[in-house]
Amino acid sequence: MALTASAHRRFRGSLLCALVLMPVVFAAMPAASEDDAPPLPEDKIVVDIDAADEEVFRIGIPDLVGEPAIHAVGGADVLRNDFRLMPGFRVIGPGAIRHDFVSRGIAIDLDSWSVLGANGVIKGTISSRRSNVIVELRFYQSTGAGTAALRKTYQGSPDEIRKWMHDFANEVIGIVTGIRGPFGTEIAFARKLGLGRKSVYAAGMDGYGVRRVSSGGGVSMLPSFGAGTIWYTRLSTKGMFITNARAGGRRVIGGKGINMAPAICGDRVYFTSSRQGNSEIYSANLDGSAVRRLTKSRGIDVSPTCGPGSKLAFVSNRHGSPQVFTMNRDGSDVKRVTFRGGHNQTPVWCMDPKQPLIAFSGRDANFDIFIVDIETQEYRRLTQGQGDNKDPAFSPDCRLIAFTSNRRGGSGVYLSGQDGLDQNQVISGGAETVRWHR
Repeated sequence: MALTASAHRRFRGSLLCALVLMPVVFAAMPAASEDDAPPLPEDKIVVDIDAADEEVFRIGIPDLVGEPAIHAVGGADVLRNDFRLMPGFRVIGPGAIRHDFVSRGIAIDLDSWSVLGANGVIKGTISSRRSNVIVELRFYQSTGAGTAALRKTYQGSPDEIRKWMHDFANEVIGIVTGIRGPFGTEIAFARKLGLGRKSVYAAGMDGYGVRRVSSGGGVSMLPSFGAGTIWYTRLSTKGMFITNARAGGRRVIGGKGINMAPAICGDRVYFTSSRQGNSEIYSANLDGSAVRRLTKSRGIDVSPTCGPGSKLAFVSNRHGSPQVFTMNRDGSDVKRVTFRGGHNQTPVWCMDPKQPLIAFSGRDANFDIFIVDIETQEYRRLTQGQGDNKDPAFSPDCRLIAFTSNRRGGSGVYLSGQDGLDQNQVISGGAETVRWHR
C-alpha cells in the first residue's frame, strides 16, 4: 500500500535519520566485558625507498605505431594507465624514450630498452580497413632474446579499442605474475545529488564511462552486482525496498520496515530487514520469494556480503560494539572475526580461497581501511591521516581494493594495493558504498 505524501515525508525523515545515526547508536552502546577489544593497528604506512628493483616490473609502453587520428580514441594511453594502477609495475612512457622505436615497427631493440631498465616492453601498430581498425600488439621480456612472449591481433570497431587494451594488459599481467589482471571489470557506487536524493552509478574499474543505473527519484543506494544486473536499495513513496537495474527500479524484495543492502550469492539475495522488529540478515530467491531469516540476535545485524564457498560476512553489535562476523549461508556456524577496534563496518571478502582476507572500514580518529587475515588474526592498515576512508571492495583477483575517500585533494573512489601503497583516484566527486563486479 503506497504512503501518502505527508506520511512519506515523515517516514523518509525518520528512516534516513536512523540510517545516518546507526553508527552512532552502535558506538554508544555499552560494551560487554568480552568486547573490550584493543585498538586497531596504528602502524604508519612506510614507503621503502631502498626496496630492491627486482620487486618492481618496469614495463615500456610507447605509443602505437600507426595513424594518429585512430590512436586518439584509445590505445597506448589505456595500457599505460592500466599498468599505472597495478601494484608491482612501473611504466616507462614516451617521455623517457630517447631511441627511435617507430622505424622498427612492431619489433624492438632490446639493448635500447635495457638502458632504460625495462623488464618488458609492449609494442603495437594500429591501422584502418574501411570502417574497422586493426591493432597488433606484442609483449617482449628482457630475457626473451627479442622474441615476443605474447602476440595478439584485434580487428573491429574503434569503440572496441579500450576493451582490447584491457584484454592485452590482463594477459601480460598473467604472464608476469601467473594471474590475469582485473582490467575491463566494473565498479558501482552511490552518489548524493542533493537533499534527500541519491543515485547509483557504474563505471569501468579505471573510472572510465561513469553512467547512472538507478531509476526514479528519491534515494537509491547500497549497490551490488549479481545475476547479470546491478541491485540496489531504493527509498521512495512506496517505502524502502530492494530492486535492480533490470527491474527498472520496481520493487523486487519489500516488506515491513527496512529492506536494504542486497548481496547476491549464487541464486539467492542476502539482505538486511527489520520486518520482524530487529535488523537481521535474511535471504530470498532472486524474484523475492522464499524469504528466510538467518540471524536471531538481540543486537543489530547488517551489511551481508558474499564469501568463498558457502560463507557470508556481516556486521553485528551483539557483543556490544559493531564488529565483523562470518557464518554459513544458512545462518549456521556464526563466528566473530574482528577483535580489534570499537567500530568496524562494511566488510568485503576476498573471493580467492587461498587468501582468507576480509577488508573493512574501522573507526579510530577517522574511518580507515583495514584488512584482517581471518586465520592468523593479522591486521593491515591501508589508509591513515587522509580524511574518512570507507566501504572497501576487492578486485576479482584481490590484488586491488577500491574504497571511497573524502581526503583533501579530492573526494571520490580510490584504488590501492593490499599494502596500502600506490593509491590512485579513479573517480572524482562524492561517492559511497563502492562495489566491484566479481
